Amino acid sequence: EEHGTGGAHGDHGGHGSSHGSGHGDTHDAPEPGQGHSRGHGHGSGSESRHDSRVNSFSIVREGEADPDKFRRWWMLHVMSMHPAFGTLFRIKGIMAIRGNPRKRVFHAVMGVGEEEDAAPWAEGERKVSKMVFIGKSIDQDFLRQGFESIFED
Repeated sequence: EEHGTGGAHGDHGGHGSSHGSGHGDTHDAPEPGQGHSRGHGHGSGSESRHDSRVNSFSIVREGEADPDKFRRWWMLHVMSMHPAFGTLFRIKGIMAIRGNPRKRVFHAVMGVGEEEDAAPWAEGERKVSKMVFIGKSIDQDFLRQGFESIFED
């Protein structure tokens, strides 16, 4: 079941209009198998209501990314990622880009992204880039290899 779309979860603490289905006729002393844990569209106690294919992971790398390689990777392999490599719901990151004295902040939701410069790197601060990906059936190796390829040692 996908959450966050409203639907049957309405305004009743996440249970809305489907609340009554599956409960029997009353809330008084439910019969076995008709208790309050049923009828919410979440399955029985032994089933998970969450899609196990949805997950998150992060990549952390010290060093500065090549600006041209980063731009190409970001546009072609992240923001326009082929469905064979999964579906990205959300991305957040802070990057050290060669030639930019400031931290570059990225975030995207369902293919719509923004980026901006943040605070400058402090003198002596290790330039560590971090990206967090949340999505469904993500090919982590594909994204990790691309991410590594944008750095020059």
